[in-house]
Amino acid sequence: MGTPVHPSSTPSPIRLQVNARACEVPAAPGTALLHVLRNDLELNGPKYGCGLGECGACTVLIDGKVARSCSVPVSVVQGMKVTTLEGLSQDATQAE
Repeated sequence: MGTPVHPSSTPSPIRLQVNARACEVPAAPGTALLHVLRNDLELNGPKYGCGLGECGACTVLIDGKVARSCSVPVSVVQGMKVTTLEGLSQDATQAE
């Protein structure tokens, strides 16, 4: 028998809205939102800083509320609106 796979480590489609764009990414539910934003969606606004949610480098808005994306599991934001620094651009050129 093989090694059992923990359910939270199995990638599954996660749907969310990032910078007013509908997205679906395959990610394990426990994956930090920061990793999905940077690695899967290739957004460079949120940065990795302390990894503890204390420094603010990874700050995003989730449904209009400030959150530290390094400490939020992507499964928590499924179906929610996430806004990064790119999405705050006045002329929306950074959101493309």
